[in-house]
Amino acid sequence: MQVFYLHGFASSPRSSKAEFFTERLKARGALVHVPDFNEPDFSTLTMSRMLRQLEAGIAEIPPGPVVLIGSSLGGFLAVEAAARSAGRTSHPIDRVILLAPAVELEWDRWTEIAKSGGVNAWRRNGEIEIFHYGDAAPRRLRFAFYEDAQQYNAASRRLKQPVLIFQGRLDESVNPALVEKFSRAQPNAELHLLEDGHQLKESLEVIWRETARFLDVTSGF
Repeated sequence: MQVFYLHGFASSPRSSKAEFFTERLKARGALVHVPDFNEPDFSTLTMSRMLRQLEAGIAEIPPGPVVLIGSSLGGFLAVEAAARSAGRTSHPIDRVILLAPAVELEWDRWTEIAKSGGVNAWRRNGEIEIFHYGDAAPRRLRFAFYEDAQQYNAASRRLKQPVLIFQGRLDESVNPALVEKFSRAQPNAELHLLEDGHQLKESLEVIWRETARFLDVTSGF
C-alpha cells in the first residue's frame, strides 16, 4: 500500500501527526511518503505548486492504488488531488482520509491574516508574516498564495472514492459545520465528530483505530 501524508499549512513532514501515521502505517507494511510543501521556499507557496509536487511524487512510485491522508490545508489538497485523479489508471487514488480538512479557505479565521490587517492589507503589502509551526519561527508568505487559491473550490468537489473524515467540534481554525456539509454531499463519506480542537491531539488513538479499519490494516499485510 502506497500512502501519501499531506501536512497542513505552515507545518512540515516533522509534525507530530505526520510522524504518528508514518510510524503506525510502516509497522503494518505500508510505504509512506510525506512531501515537504515548504520547498523550495515557503514564501512562494501556492496550492498549484502543492498539487504539482504531489502529482509528481505519485508519478514516481510504482503503478498501483494510492491512499491520501490530508491534514487541514493538506485535506483541501487531498480533495483536489483525488478529484483530479478521476480516470487515472496507473496510480488511482482509491481512498481518502481527511483530518480537520480546510474544505473551504476561511480567510477571516486565519489569525495571522487578521492580526496583519486582513486580506486587503496582505494585498497592499504583497506579503504577510506567518508563524511557521514546522520551523518554530516567523516566515513570509506572498499574496500570490491567496490569488492562486481562488481557482480552487474543494467544497464543491464530489469524490467517488471512499472518504473517512475526522473533525473536532472545538476546532478554532476550521468550521465544523462546513466539514459536516461537505461530508453530507459526498456519495461515500464517513464522518467522525470528535470532542477535540484543530490539532486532534487528544483523539489520535481513536483516529488510528478507525483508520486501520478503513484501510483494512488491523492485522497487517
